[in-house]
Amino acid sequence: MDSEIARHSAKSATTFRKAALIIAMAAIIYIDWDLGLALFAFHSAGPFLIFMAAAACIAIWHKSQVIALISRASVPVGMLVAALNTVHMLTAQSTDVETAMFATRLVFAPLSLGIVFSYLLPLVDPAEANFNLTPSGTEQLTIVTLTLTAVYVVWTFLFQSELKLAGLIDSSAVLISVAVMAICMTYPGNENLSLLEKIARSGLFICVMAAVLGVAFYSSAAAKGLNFIGPTVLLSVLTILYGSFIVFVATILGGQSSMDAKEGRYFDWHLIESWVFLALMLMAPRTLIEMIQ
Repeated sequence: MDSEIARHSAKSATTFRKAALIIAMAAIIYIDWDLGLALFAFHSAGPFLIFMAAAACIAIWHKSQVIALISRASVPVGMLVAALNTVHMLTAQSTDVETAMFATRLVFAPLSLGIVFSYLLPLVDPAEANFNLTPSGTEQLTIVTLTLTAVYVVWTFLFQSELKLAGLIDSSAVLISVAVMAICMTYPGNENLSLLEKIARSGLFICVMAAVLGVAFYSSAAAKGLNFIGPTVLLSVLTILYGSFIVFVATILGGQSSMDAKEGRYFDWHLIESWVFLALMLMAPRTLIEMIQ
């Protein structure tokens, strides 16, 4: 009798959670549509769903928890798409101020979409993340190739950028990323972590370092003149793009599978902090006072 009541209670709870998810998503979509589309704009939701589809395919391939993996990958993907949008905006030929200001919504919208998915998807599957992903070397290479292909599709076909994919490679940003990763691989206290866990954490610290150095370099460049600002901003954004890509790839390979829900939230929060700190310092939208003036 007690077991039957428990099953009925669990079924009711699941139904209520799914209803809450539907209501929440409907409300968010309606509000976003009413305000002119930001989260679900083509260059925000489109690339986001492409990367999420790649993560879902990998989870299904390994018969893992699809919802749990997508939820854990949502924030890194949101940052990755936001960084790609920002690079596209910085390298665009348009000099129209109003167009540039309108484009800044895509600096923040994809990450917001990632946060929404990260928090709402566990309503479907509240189980703790336990991806059980142990891909072989060949499978890991296949997964990395798949994610790089997703970047190519987004950059070339969705954004239709005149800048070739090779233009996303910056030697200074690569050097910063390699240096941070080398430190994380040998840092005291990380000895018991697996290689993928170390890689996931190194991606996080690359993002944090990009934010800190980006603001420092920007402050120095601003004192020298406008010609120094563009390359400095691009360097910091590309570095954070590398970091978020590393986190995403490491996550879908199982680099966060040992984290419980609380640890995963802290991890995501530090990622969010790094991007928001950098974006608000370097590419903040106009304030209400500025709009009035």
